Amino acid sequence: MASPALRKLLALLAIPGKLELGPHSTALLDELVLAARAGHHLSVIILAAALVDIIAHEGAEMDFSDSSFDDAPDQGYGVSMLRAGERRALDRLRAMRNRILHYQGMGEGFGTHSADKSYLADQAEAAITALLPLLELQESY
Repeated sequence: MASPALRKLLALLAIPGKLELGPHSTALLDELVLAARAGHHLSVIILAAALVDIIAHEGAEMDFSDSSFDDAPDQGYGVSMLRAGERRALDRLRAMRNRILHYQGMGEGFGTHSADKSYLADQAEAAITALLPLLELQESY
Protein backbone atom coordinates (compact mmCIF):
# COMPACT_ATOMS: atom_id res chain seq x y z
CA MET A 1 0.00 0.00 0.00
CA ALA A 2 1.31 3.44 -0.95
CA SER A 3 2.22 5.89 1.78
CA PRO A 4 0.30 9.17 2.08
CA ALA A 5 3.12 11.18 0.46
CA LEU A 6 3.44 8.68 -2.39
CA ARG A 7 -0.31 8.84 -2.97
CA LYS A 8 -0.09 12.65 -3.22
CA LEU A 9 2.82 12.34 -5.63
CA LEU A 10 0.97 9.81 -7.77
CA ALA A 11 -2.09 12.10 -7.84
CA LEU A 12 0.14 14.94 -9.05
CA LEU A 13 1.51 12.68 -11.79
CA ALA A 14 -1.87 11.22 -12.79
CA ILE A 15 -2.43 13.77 -15.55
CA PRO A 16 0.23 13.41 -18.25
CA GLY A 17 2.00 16.69 -18.96
CA LYS A 18 0.73 18.36 -15.80
CA LEU A 19 4.28 19.02 -14.60
CA GLU A 20 6.70 21.05 -16.67
CA LEU A 21 9.91 19.16 -16.01
CA GLY A 22 12.97 18.64 -18.14
CA PRO A 23 14.02 15.19 -19.33
CA HIS A 24 16.55 14.77 -16.51
CA SER A 25 13.99 15.56 -13.81
CA THR A 26 11.39 13.35 -15.47
CA ALA A 27 13.75 10.37 -15.57
CA LEU A 28 14.68 10.72 -11.91
CA LEU A 29 11.08 11.26 -10.86
CA ASP A 30 10.11 8.03 -12.63
CA GLU A 31 12.90 6.22 -10.75
CA LEU A 32 11.80 7.76 -7.46
CA VAL A 33 8.25 6.44 -7.93
CA LEU A 34 9.56 2.95 -8.72
CA ALA A 35 11.87 3.02 -5.69
CA ALA A 36 9.07 4.23 -3.40
CA ARG A 37 6.70 1.52 -4.61
CA ALA A 38 9.40 -1.09 -4.02
CA GLY A 39 10.19 0.17 -0.52
CA HIS A 40 13.76 1.21 -1.38
CA HIS A 41 13.91 3.96 1.19
CA LEU A 42 17.55 4.96 0.80
CA SER A 43 17.07 5.34 -2.95
CA VAL A 44 13.96 7.47 -2.43
CA ILE A 45 15.88 9.87 -0.19
CA ILE A 46 18.83 10.14 -2.57
CA LEU A 47 16.62 10.58 -5.65
CA ALA A 48 14.41 13.18 -3.96
CA ALA A 49 17.45 15.25 -2.99
CA ALA A 50 18.87 14.93 -6.49
CA LEU A 51 15.55 16.05 -7.96
CA VAL A 52 15.61 19.24 -5.89
CA ASP A 53 19.03 20.13 -7.30
CA ILE A 54 18.09 19.22 -10.86
CA ILE A 55 14.81 21.15 -10.82
CA ALA A 56 16.65 24.18 -9.45
CA HIS A 57 19.32 23.98 -12.15
CA GLU A 58 16.89 23.25 -14.96
CA GLY A 59 14.89 26.26 -13.85
CA ALA A 60 17.99 28.42 -13.61
CA GLU A 61 18.52 27.88 -17.33
CA MET A 62 15.18 29.55 -18.09
CA ASP A 63 15.02 33.17 -19.27
CA PHE A 64 13.60 35.29 -16.45
CA SER A 65 14.29 38.65 -18.06
CA ASP A 66 10.57 39.48 -18.07
CA SER A 67 10.03 38.03 -14.60
CA SER A 68 9.21 39.93 -11.43
CA PHE A 69 11.10 37.31 -9.40
CA ASP A 70 14.48 38.96 -8.88
CA ASP A 71 16.11 35.93 -7.24
CA ALA A 72 14.73 33.34 -9.70
CA PRO A 73 17.77 33.20 -12.01
CA ASP A 74 20.07 32.39 -9.09
CA GLN A 75 17.93 29.72 -7.47
CA GLY A 76 15.87 28.29 -10.29
CA TYR A 77 12.17 28.58 -10.78
CA GLY A 78 10.28 27.33 -7.77
CA VAL A 79 12.93 27.20 -5.05
CA SER A 80 12.76 30.95 -4.61
CA MET A 81 8.99 30.71 -4.23
CA LEU A 82 8.94 28.18 -1.39
CA ARG A 83 7.98 29.20 2.13
CA ALA A 84 10.57 29.08 4.91
CA GLY A 85 9.26 25.79 6.34
CA GLU A 86 9.36 24.19 2.90
CA ARG A 87 12.97 25.30 2.43
CA ARG A 88 13.87 23.90 5.84
CA ALA A 89 12.36 20.57 4.82
CA LEU A 90 14.60 20.59 1.75
CA ASP A 91 17.60 21.36 3.99
CA ARG A 92 16.71 18.36 6.17
CA LEU A 93 16.40 16.24 3.02
CA ARG A 94 19.88 17.31 1.89
CA ALA A 95 21.30 16.53 5.33
CA MET A 96 19.76 13.05 5.28
CA ARG A 97 21.09 12.43 1.78
CA ASN A 98 24.54 13.50 2.97
CA ARG A 99 24.37 11.11 5.94
CA ILE A 100 23.62 8.30 3.50
CA LEU A 101 26.31 9.13 0.97
CA HIS A 102 29.12 10.32 3.25
CA TYR A 103 29.91 7.72 5.88
CA GLN A 104 30.54 9.23 9.31
CA GLY A 105 30.12 6.18 11.47
CA MET A 106 27.11 4.02 12.12
CA GLY A 107 23.94 6.08 12.23
CA GLU A 108 20.27 5.64 12.84
CA GLY A 109 18.54 3.72 10.07
CA PHE A 110 21.51 1.69 8.91
CA GLY A 111 21.18 -1.27 11.24
CA THR A 112 19.17 -4.43 10.78
CA HIS A 113 16.69 -3.80 13.60
CA SER A 114 13.05 -3.14 12.73
CA ALA A 115 13.34 0.33 14.28
CA ASP A 116 16.01 1.15 11.67
CA LYS A 117 13.71 0.08 8.85
CA SER A 118 10.88 2.13 10.32
CA TYR A 119 13.17 5.15 10.65
CA LEU A 120 14.19 4.91 7.00
CA ALA A 121 10.58 4.51 5.90
CA ASP A 122 9.73 7.68 7.84
CA GLN A 123 12.67 9.50 6.26
CA ALA A 124 11.63 8.40 2.76
CA GLU A 125 8.11 9.66 3.48
CA ALA A 126 9.58 12.98 4.65
CA ALA A 127 11.71 13.13 1.48
CA ILE A 128 8.69 12.85 -0.79
CA THR A 129 6.74 15.29 1.39
CA ALA A 130 9.60 17.82 1.14
CA LEU A 131 9.72 17.44 -2.64
CA LEU A 132 5.98 17.90 -3.23
CA PRO A 133 5.79 21.73 -2.83
CA LEU A 134 8.62 22.18 -5.33
CA LEU A 135 6.95 19.82 -7.80
CA GLU A 136 3.62 21.61 -7.36
CA LEU A 137 5.32 24.82 -8.46
CA GLN A 138 6.25 23.06 -11.71
CA GLU A 139 2.60 22.52 -12.66
CA SER A 140 1.52 23.84 -16.04
CA TYR A 141 -1.77 25.66 -16.10
